[in-house]
Amino acid sequence: MNKQAAKKRNISSIQVMKTLQVLMQGNYTMEELVKILNENEQGNVFNHSVVSKYINTCRYCGITIPKIHNKYFVSHIPFGMDITDSDFDLINKLQFTAQNNMSAKASKSFEKFLDKISRYSNKRILRIAEKTKDVTGTLFEKAILDKNKVRLMYKNKTIEDCIPLGTTTHKGRTFLNVFVNNKEKTVSIARIAGLEILNEKFKQFDTNTTVIFKLKGALSQKYQLRPNENVITDSRPNYIAIANRGENKDILFSRLLRYQNLCEVEHPKAYRDEMKEIINNTLSNYGV
Repeated sequence: MNKQAAKKRNISSIQVMKTLQVLMQGNYTMEELVKILNENEQGNVFNHSVVSKYINTCRYCGITIPKIHNKYFVSHIPFGMDITDSDFDLINKLQFTAQNNMSAKASKSFEKFLDKISRYSNKRILRIAEKTKDVTGTLFEKAILDKNKVRLMYKNKTIEDCIPLGTTTHKGRTFLNVFVNNKEKTVSIARIAGLEILNEKFKQFDTNTTVIFKLKGALSQKYQLRPNENVITDSRPNYIAIANRGENKDILFSRLLRYQNLCEVEHPKAYRDEMKEIINNTLSNYGV
């Protein structure tokens, strides 16, 4: 029995290595992975469940295998070439030169070369994910409509799970507005290598709650109303009161805190007291 168990473990180890070998070659959907892996087997040895377990085994060993647009790929392994900061700066300069001065074909070949270095080095070198630039904005807007959280994968290989809020355009550049780590954040779409819509839902609006806050000074003149807001009074110069219907409390507080002394929450009292407590706790950190 022990021999059979050992043999089974050995076979599984080999299958894990086969899965990793295929993932190192490119980006594949689960269906594509299963098909490629079974090509050299007698029968359907691999299936979705088995391959998922093998991928998770690789991840447990420290190998980074993200899933972007339903495709898996190896973005980094915890061993390989030791590249210094100086080497990394040189590679970035070479990449800039390739993108701006070389033909499209030559630039693409250089990107593939960088991709190999990225996988086998201790540095996270930029990996341009083609076909993601045009669809990122579309997927982001779909996530907002469906109330799904999103996972942003940056070109420097960091990953963030966040709540999508909206998109803005400035001087021809597109930005994604998200809520992450209890604060709003604006991210240039140029920094994004991929985006995945998560199954996790978010609750941005609750129609049962209306918050009233005052804005004064220059902010009262340039403030842009959100879709869930309206001005309820404008009786004094450089002063407006706004009714905000049902925005997620954490998201709203994060935004209003940025306005500092130009903003004051009036209603409901529980929100006003909580905002006051947040401000007092912040000031106490600085001995105020």
